Amino acid sequence: MTSPMHLPAWWGALWTGRLRWVTTAIVVAGLLVVSTAAVAALEGPLGLPDASSAYLPAIVVVAALLGTLPAVATSVIALLVYDFLFLAPTFTLSIAAPAEWLSLLMFLLIAIVVGRLTGLLADREREATQRAREARVLFAVSLDLATAPTVTTAIGLVVERLRAETRMSRVWCGLGPSVLDERVVADTAGGARRPPSSSRFVLHRDAQGVPTGWVRVREAVPGGSRPDEVEAVFRVPLASSGTTLGSIWASRPKRLEPPTDETTRFLVAAADQIAGAVERDRLAADATAAEIARESDALKSALLDSVSHDLRTPLSAIRVAAGHLADPAVEASPDAMRASARTVEAEAARLDRLVANLLDISRIEGGALRPMMEPYELADLVEQVVDRLAPTLARDSVRLEVPADLRPVLVDPIFVDQILTNLLENAVAHAGPERVVRVSAAATTGGDRVELVVEDSGPGVPTLEIPHLFEKFYRASTRGPAARGMGIGLAVVKGLAEAMGGQVEARRSALGGLAIAVALLTADDPADR
Repeated sequence: MTSPMHLPAWWGALWTGRLRWVTTAIVVAGLLVVSTAAVAALEGPLGLPDASSAYLPAIVVVAALLGTLPAVATSVIALLVYDFLFLAPTFTLSIAAPAEWLSLLMFLLIAIVVGRLTGLLADREREATQRAREARVLFAVSLDLATAPTVTTAIGLVVERLRAETRMSRVWCGLGPSVLDERVVADTAGGARRPPSSSRFVLHRDAQGVPTGWVRVREAVPGGSRPDEVEAVFRVPLASSGTTLGSIWASRPKRLEPPTDETTRFLVAAADQIAGAVERDRLAADATAAEIARESDALKSALLDSVSHDLRTPLSAIRVAAGHLADPAVEASPDAMRASARTVEAEAARLDRLVANLLDISRIEGGALRPMMEPYELADLVEQVVDRLAPTLARDSVRLEVPADLRPVLVDPIFVDQILTNLLENAVAHAGPERVVRVSAAATTGGDRVELVVEDSGPGVPTLEIPHLFEKFYRASTRGPAARGMGIGLAVVKGLAEAMGGQVEARRSALGGLAIAVALLTADDPADR
């Protein structure tokens, strides 16, 4: 007998469990009583000779509500009632006139055909409505899994939807390689209680994954519980590519019937979609981990390659100069000794800057930069850095165009010193022997920032590579002594500037080379008041 899933919830409640047959009997009896009263009225006061067709509406209603078999049974009962009450001799099942046999048989045939056709139409309508409902629910489940921020959140939405659609008292989902290892990730009961001791059923499937039925695995009634308080628990395993991922669990009172085909399809489809989402999430996590490991290996290789070269070069120069000073066989003049000492000092300072940049990168990535922001005149800060670097910059090749009337900038002077040092050394290294390096500054259009620009007259950087200049360990495809830099100087510049609330931009310079612009906040910026 087909369950009327398209009817209201109150009808479904009467239709389930042990009340099904009682409900059927009450409906059939009620319709027959009404039809019999109509026949009595038609053949009595109205004087119709044969009103047996008045039973046909009742048969049609039974077929539409209850299905084909109850409609056929109603046809037979209607025939017997009509014979017993209205055909002579009355109150017996015998028939006096032979012609009435033919009338009754025709009535029975017509009633069965009408009931059968109505039942088939009702079944098809019921199936179409049920399939449409299943499609809507499964689309909603797919949407939950596709749009939720995490798989766990999506599973929580799915189990809530399943509980509402399947009329289960509780639905939950556990993930793990086995039942004993499962961890509950979503529970309509909020995880406040553990699964009850109960009749437990597991859904079995064939080799193609098609459900074959519910199989009981155990039954245990809690001590002191009455039988009608025990719940039945239904488990649908989650699996993908032969790997067990977890289970969907559902429970409801044991007195109710086992899950209908529709409920089973809901649970199976949801289990398959959840298993697919969990598997996709796992594969994505594995791919992300592999990509992180690959990038980490690439960064390590780049770091080792850069450090091995950039540290070895100044160390070699220091060793040569120190060896020259320490060699007793060499008669060094005071000027030569001072030159060697200056070489040692310069290369040691270079080593110090390399190590400082590496430490700055670590601090930037760890979020440990804490700038001490104070108002300063930018022209004074720039002049101090250029003077300090004068021995290595060839001071006459550096043009300063920083107006003294600019608004004070709100910066950490140590950070600005490191930024300028990196930019100037980078510009000098790339500008070439006939280098020109320009340091300029101007207020931005809005007036809330001052843009400090360091540019050179070197060969520049290909346009496609400019967006990558601030990436850690990125080295542009340039020629010359700077081509084998560590590739962290500009990354440090960007990190220090952003730590002070500034911005950094790379572009082509009017001098022909590369220009790096650092936008710094002014001291009277409204955001800092």
